[in-house]
Amino acid sequence: MDPTEADGPTGRSRLGDRYDQQVGGDVMLQVLYSGETRELELSGTRQGLLAFRQLLRGKAGSCDLSENRRPFPYERSLSEILFQEDPERATVSIVTEAQILRIQGAREALDLLADNIEGFASEADASDHCHVDSPTYDYIAPESDPLVIAFMK
Repeated sequence: MDPTEADGPTGRSRLGDRYDQQVGGDVMLQVLYSGETRELELSGTRQGLLAFRQLLRGKAGSCDLSENRRPFPYERSLSEILFQEDPERATVSIVTEAQILRIQGAREALDLLADNIEGFASEADASDHCHVDSPTYDYIAPESDPLVIAFMK
């Protein structure tokens, strides 16, 4: 079963049907944010991270996120990810706007981010995490918030 579904003629896509409401389901994803450090933690089940990787390969899309009512050591849980291919950019910009994580960038850079998420989700142990930020990765824009990819605990 494909974890993404088309969202009409606009070309936008979303993660599978109301996955964010599944408690203990196979496909869950959350983003936690620290205002002090601007660090983001994108975490999910292995299936959730792989589904998000597939979603990033489209031109534009969004996904609702699982809410974490106790995001410690982060300050808050975001509610949605919006992403869009932007041929005018050479890199990927990853920034927080209120309760939304916005990802915009060149197709090649979005594919590199998707590859990193896939590699982590496919090979990492449950206790591992991966930092994806600038200048460590040259496809990440300097203005981007630092991103950590992890499995949901």
